[in-house]
Amino acid sequence: MSPALDDILPVFRHRERHTTQIANSPEAVWGALHAVSIHDLQLTSFLMRVRTLPARLVDGRAPHQVTTANRRFIDSLMEGGFRELPVDAPFTVVVGSAGQPWHLRGGETADVVDLDGFRAFVRPGFVLMAMSFELDPLAGGTRLSTETRVQPTDAAAARAFRPYWWAIRGGSGLIRHDLLRAVRLRAEGARPSSAER
Repeated sequence: MSPALDDILPVFRHRERHTTQIANSPEAVWGALHAVSIHDLQLTSFLMRVRTLPARLVDGRAPHQVTTANRRFIDSLMEGGFRELPVDAPFTVVVGSAGQPWHLRGGETADVVDLDGFRAFVRPGFVLMAMSFELDPLAGGTRLSTETRVQPTDAAAARAFRPYWWAIRGGSGLIRHDLLRAVRLRAEGARPSSAER
């Protein structure tokens, strides 16, 4: 369980957690996490194109418009409506959002602005989504963990989100593994490439 998320979203309906060990310091891993770009995440890019295909077929564009390949992954989260909550470099960063991701075009995203806004958000018909990246020093390296938690604001949102979660959960896990792998390769000195996939 994520200590950072225990303080921010202690009650949740859905959760996933993924971890990797990296042979470098927390400072190096932190830098790699914030440097990984969409270009480094080819599996993620493919899965996001699949996710936004229905919206593109309907109106010719993806919700929140697809970001450029050199855009940093962390920046793409911010463009998609996430906001930084607590940040404790180089050990923890948490991002959060309130949205309706089950809608064809991504639904509405409410700007939670900051940690206080996230904690106070109770508008019906939304889910609160929080994602943490936590770095723990180990002998000879760092453990990088990412956890995602989702909590609906009401019963209607819970019913709407549940089938969406089960549909995307496998892909969501692949995206987390893709990201952790890209951070590990960058931090250990080898940038990911399509030839390695």
